[in-house]
Amino acid sequence: GTVGYRTSTNGFVVVAQESVEHETRAMLDGQIHDIQAVADTIIQVKQKLEQLIGRKLTDVCIAAAGRVLKTVNASAEYAFENETRVTQEHIYSLNLLAVEKAHAQVNENSTDIHYYCVGNTPVNYKLNSFDISNLEGHKAEKIGVELIATFLPEEVVDGLYQAVEYAGLHVASLTLEPIAAMN
Repeated sequence: GTVGYRTSTNGFVVVAQESVEHETRAMLDGQIHDIQAVADTIIQVKQKLEQLIGRKLTDVCIAAAGRVLKTVNASAEYAFENETRVTQEHIYSLNLLAVEKAHAQVNENSTDIHYYCVGNTPVNYKLNSFDISNLEGHKAEKIGVELIATFLPEEVVDGLYQAVEYAGLHVASLTLEPIAAMN
């Protein structure tokens, strides 16, 4: 576990770090096999960190292993009734439309497994059918996005959330391990 904070000048400042090895094979290749055993390990790390920083921890950002993830490319467009100045809310809604399409696409190919979106990255935006890097603030009749969305089986995500909940923590955000390591 790592406790820290972001600053505009120094990036991420680490306040405390702690690690505990699993005593059993409660996790295998990033998949939780024994939720309670993983929760017990999280509790140990949490308690050590709380002692180091002198504060109670309630929220946690977690990273999931990507051994069973599925990645899908999707796109979406939205046409306004009248020329409209694009806001962050429009962009968020546009991205969500593309993620919904990606979700339908990934679930369409698997009948037994349901997937949960753990991340998405816009690759390209369109303003009135022309490529643009940032839509915000521009006037548009139509906006579009092409993005990459990444999904994990719901069972994997549920196991992570349950272990964290058993440890008395609330998941503030979820990302993938490679993304967490890069950031």
